[in-house]
Amino acid sequence: MVKKKQVKKKLKAPAKKKVAAKKKVAVKKKVAAKKKAVAKKAVVKKAAAKKAVAKKKAAVKKAAVKKVAKKKVAAAAGRKPPAKAGKGLGLTYITRMDHGNTHGWWVRVYKDSKPVESKLFSDGVHGGKLKAKKKAQEHRDMVVKKHKIVPVHLRKTREHSVDKRSTSGVVGVTLSMAEKAGSLRVHWSARFMEKGRQRNVSFSVRKYGYEGAFRNALKVRFAAIERQIPRGIKPPPPSKALERWMKKQNINPSVNRVTR
Repeated sequence: MVKKKQVKKKLKAPAKKKVAAKKKVAVKKKVAAKKKAVAKKAVVKKAAAKKAVAKKKAAVKKAAVKKVAKKKVAAAAGRKPPAKAGKGLGLTYITRMDHGNTHGWWVRVYKDSKPVESKLFSDGVHGGKLKAKKKAQEHRDMVVKKHKIVPVHLRKTREHSVDKRSTSGVVGVTLSMAEKAGSLRVHWSARFMEKGRQRNVSFSVRKYGYEGAFRNALKVRFAAIERQIPRGIKPPPPSKALERWMKKQNINPSVNRVTR
């Protein structure tokens, strides 16, 4: 009986090994199939992305070719291509007013630092904030066209205007020298319009220094016209007489004289 049981056990052992080996092979096949599916998916995804990029490039190229062709046709016909919409003057020369009972858009147009137009477009009179704004813009455009004014940001030259009468080369910023009670008074002045009236703010060279007084006047002037101060603006070199006066007063000019 013992011998028979041992023989049966010996017969069962190889069968179990075969089953285990089959299971192992099946698992390996499953893992390999999964890896293959993932790799195939990645290849398909990459190909789709590449196709989309190529399609986008082709569309951009087509649009560029179309644009060039349009320009050529317009040039051949002797006319300029239509300007892009939305490139108007925006709120140039227009200020929003919300003070007390006053609510509206204030149009202030200047030419060569002189006021050309000053008019308020009230929200109440023109049927609301947006309608008043539109009316103000239309009026501004009419005034600009009538007086042939080119706003600063549309000029091809430097961002600030040059005035022949200005001693600084910047519109509304002037160096003034006057003798009072036997003493020389030197100031950098900023000239601007406020509520329809001309204002003048002065900064003493004795107090702020030559360049310091110039910078303060510049700041006031550009704040009044609601513009950013362009980079690189410097005061002109002081005259020899002014240099001698500053030397006596122990004022550092902060500007080197340009030798000719």
